[in-house]
Amino acid sequence: MKTKIFTLEQIKKTINIPELMTDIEEGFVLYSQRKVTVPPVGHLGFPRGDVHIKYGYIENDDYYVIKIASGFYDNPKIGIPSSNGTMLVFNQKTGELEGILLDEGYLTDLRTAVAGAIVAKYLAPKHITKIGIVGTGIQAHLQLEMLQYVTECREAVVYGRSEESLEKYKQKMEKKGFRITTTQNTDELTTQCNLIITTTPSTEPILFANQIREGTHITAMGADSKGKQELESKIISTFPELPSKCPYFIPISSFSRIQYRKTKRI
Repeated sequence: MKTKIFTLEQIKKTINIPELMTDIEEGFVLYSQRKVTVPPVGHLGFPRGDVHIKYGYIENDDYYVIKIASGFYDNPKIGIPSSNGTMLVFNQKTGELEGILLDEGYLTDLRTAVAGAIVAKYLAPKHITKIGIVGTGIQAHLQLEMLQYVTECREAVVYGRSEESLEKYKQKMEKKGFRITTTQNTDELTTQCNLIITTTPSTEPILFANQIREGTHITAMGADSKGKQELESKIISTFPELPSKCPYFIPISSFSRIQYRKTKRI
C-alpha cells in the first residue's frame, strides 16, 4: 500500500469549522465513555520550546494516530510560526502507515481552539459581558475566533507584555469583527471579563485568586506540560465548581482520523 501525503494547503481546503465542532464533541463523548485509549503524553523540553508526542485510538475504528507537535516561542522573532508538527495515520487492523498529514501544527492549533469553544459552550456563563484573552500568540487569535461560533459576544480585552504585539493583535482581530481593548495590566482584564482564556507558556502565575470575579469562567489552555503555570494555585481551591473528570486534551485520534478521511477526498 502506498502511503498518501497531504500538504497544509490540501488540508485547509477540507476545513469546515461547524463540522469540526461536532467531530470534536464526539471525541469528548467517546473519551468519557472509555472508548478511547490515550497513553501519557511524550514530552521533549528545550530551552526555547518544547515538543509533545501524542497518540491514541478509538475502539473498533479504522485508524490510530501519532502526532508530533512543537512550540518554539521565540520563532516569531525570526519570522516563522511558533508551532509546527505532523500527524501519522495508521491502519488499526494492519499497522500500515496510510497517511501523513503535513499540517505544520495547523490541525493542533485549530483543534485546541475548537476545544476551547466547546468548553465555553457548555461551561461559560450564559451572558458573557466581555471575553478576556491572556496572550497575543497563535492561540490567542484562534481561541477568540472560534468563540464566535458559540457566543454572540464580540468585545474582548486582551492582555500582553508587548505594545507592538498588542497593536498587531488588535488590528488583525478587529478586521474579523471583534472590538478589542488592549492592556498591560491584568486587573483591567479581570474586572471586565467573565470569560477568560489564558494562552501563554508562562512558568509563573499571571492571574491571581483575588482578581477573579465570582461567576467567571477560565479556560487555562497554555499550561500544557510540567513547569508551566498561568493561574495562582489558590484559584483552583477557591472556585466552587470544577468539571469532574474533564479530559486534559481531546483525543487526537477522533479529530485526526476524520480530517484524514476528508482530506482523502481531494
